[in-house]
Amino acid sequence: MTFLNKLSEELPERYYLGLDVGYKAHVAVVVSLEEFLQNGESWKKAPFLEFPSTQAGLEKLQTYLNSFCPRPEAYLGLCEPTGGFYGVTVYQYLLSQGYPMWWIENSLTRHMREKIFGHIPKTDPMDARVMTRLGYLHEAVGEEFSLRPLHLLVPEDRELLQLCRDAWKVKSVLTRARNQFTQLMAVVFPELKTFFTKSVSSIAPVTLMHHFPSPTEIATAAPEAITEVLWEVGSYHHAKRADELQGLARSSSGVLPDPGRAWRLSWLTEYMLNNFQAKATLDRYINERVVARPEYRLLSALPYTTPISLGMIIAATGDVDRFSNYRKYVAYTGYFAGLDTSQTIDRTRMSKRGNRDLKRTYFQIAAALVWFDPGNNPYKKLFQRKMEDGRPWYKAMPFVCAALARHVYHCLKYEDPYDLTKAFGTSSAPASEASIAEEALLSVDLEEKYDLLDAQLTEEHG
Repeated sequence: MTFLNKLSEELPERYYLGLDVGYKAHVAVVVSLEEFLQNGESWKKAPFLEFPSTQAGLEKLQTYLNSFCPRPEAYLGLCEPTGGFYGVTVYQYLLSQGYPMWWIENSLTRHMREKIFGHIPKTDPMDARVMTRLGYLHEAVGEEFSLRPLHLLVPEDRELLQLCRDAWKVKSVLTRARNQFTQLMAVVFPELKTFFTKSVSSIAPVTLMHHFPSPTEIATAAPEAITEVLWEVGSYHHAKRADELQGLARSSSGVLPDPGRAWRLSWLTEYMLNNFQAKATLDRYINERVVARPEYRLLSALPYTTPISLGMIIAATGDVDRFSNYRKYVAYTGYFAGLDTSQTIDRTRMSKRGNRDLKRTYFQIAAALVWFDPGNNPYKKLFQRKMEDGRPWYKAMPFVCAALARHVYHCLKYEDPYDLTKAFGTSSAPASEASIAEEALLSVDLEEKYDLLDAQLTEEHG
């Protein structure tokens, strides 16, 4: 039964708030139920309030809301999730004052705006008015729009989530820089890869080339100087073989760095060393915070995870009790799923919605399990079955991601530590914890793979 079906002769006092968030200022529009019912199209020109994103602005917003009704429970407020950090203070204020606020997807606002106003250039007040209309149609008329309660993470989770995001950004820029450095070494010192056989872009070879930026400088340096540089970065095995390195440098086929290449090598090595240090510091800080969380002991056995990925899952999930069942949690991660008799996820697809941090995190874990794990773990078997059914990889991978999300939900909901055999109801051996070669990880840009998966599936199911 819709809101209107329940009405008596007297209209209840009801107001719809649309909030468009910006950097310097926000825009709010309030339209009453009476206005929608009695004045036809007048809501399209409803007055708006533009207020600064400061304390003075919040006071201005409160005065504006009080001019309609001082009771927060008389409102239904809508806002879009793209405000990010710009909207945190106003969202927190409205929630603390008791205003019921809901997320509405940007795509839905845009679709409704174009449907109502055609292709008139967008304005912030126009979007705020459209949001009030969506709230009215959803509640009073009964049109089913996807609304989610506005939820802000507790400060502890919010801080941890931001630290993990920062760590991923540092890792991302380092990965790109390492790939560029590897390409540069193929020109300047091709033989370096026969000395540093695992990777020529780890901290030891980068430090070496920062101090001695050409094979000639390595060949003519004092052996003790090379040994000291490698020793200081913990590359003790290589430090003992300085004479072998110098022999490779003397007979190198590398091209002497021209001024541009020399500048790039100097800049790139300094940039990478600074980021190596920043990443190490950030990793230690995150590790201390994640290990101290009670959820850590529940998830620490999850294959191919790090404190950063576990921290992302813990912080982005927040209070797991807000999800009444695993399907709602899986949907929140960006994967929709059903359950078949084998207790693995089926009928899975991607969504444009969902938490982006969780969606990316589960993909990263799933990628390691199905592409890099040397064993034959159940997640890899699930992926292979879906591929054998004729699905492309980007349609098979969401089944693995959804299975991971379901298993994590069970662990957090019932405080049951992760166990692979329990998760799949089989006696299969756990996934191998053998280290993944750095070169294997660097050869596949998982961010590009994730973006491709996301683009392919959201295009098909958007």
